[in-house]
Amino acid sequence: MEVKSFDLTRQYQQLKPEIDQAILDVCASGMFCLGKQVAKFEAEVAQYIGVDYAIGVNSGSAALNLALLALGIGPGDEVIVPANTYIATVFAVSHAGATPVFVDHDEYYNIDPNLIEKVITPKTKAIIPVHLYGQPCNMNRILDIAKLHNIYVVED
Repeated sequence: MEVKSFDLTRQYQQLKPEIDQAILDVCASGMFCLGKQVAKFEAEVAQYIGVDYAIGVNSGSAALNLALLALGIGPGDEVIVPANTYIATVFAVSHAGATPVFVDHDEYYNIDPNLIEKVITPKTKAIIPVHLYGQPCNMNRILDIAKLHNIYVVED
């Protein structure tokens, strides 16, 4: 008997026609990198989040690397990350030359916002919350902490 830790099939079924058509459009165009579908996606994301630009990249790892570098995070800096995450989160921090600082998880296996302030130091430059298993992190609390301590938040 297979026991799934999470199941996204219901969400996929709700969006199936839209997702399937988008995949077919990319396959039909032959443009698997860049192309008008990516440009359209970037414009729609930028509009949705209320910014001038959004850039699509090949992976979440590349996105994290670019985000940290764009924020000027580097050697001597600390970045708070969840203890329960994929290695790419931590690799992005170390790739930037910064030091990852681990925080344990809450009941949903996301970073526990109640533990974040305990590890903030003058070297802390960012928090990377990672949303897992279809459960979002408590972003309101995380954003409040970041604002209070004047540190960046890079959502994964």
